[in-house]
Amino acid sequence: MIKRQLSKTVCLFAGVLLFCLSLLPVSCGKKSALVGSWRLLKSEDPTYTPGIIFEFNANGTLKLLPGDAPLSDEDKEMFANLHARFALAYQAGANGDLRLTLDKADGGSAILRMKYTIEGNRLSIRDENDVSLIFERQP
Repeated sequence: MIKRQLSKTVCLFAGVLLFCLSLLPVSCGKKSALVGSWRLLKSEDPTYTPGIIFEFNANGTLKLLPGDAPLSDEDKEMFANLHARFALAYQAGANGDLRLTLDKADGGSAILRMKYTIEGNRLSIRDENDVSLIFERQP
């Protein structure tokens, strides 16, 4: 009788544990609204040329791609070598905080803190120096 009761308790505990574990990916896997490709439409900083693509990946990495920006051959070469020299990562908070981390292949890193808003298919990012970037979501 005690063995049967203990067996039922173990089975009940195992069932509850499996149920809780099945919910774990749903609660932890919430995708940021930033995930996807965004084409730069307008920039207050001449460093960023309209047409450049910012690709925010679900794993927290960020890629900068030339997109259809009118770039010089030198700039196109820079984009081709960018990911070999730098690793970009991001963290986006639900409150609009955005943190970009730039890790250099030869050591060292930099952190940029920004604010973002998304309205429909438009993304606005404002950096610490109050420079604004406006993007459009790409299909």
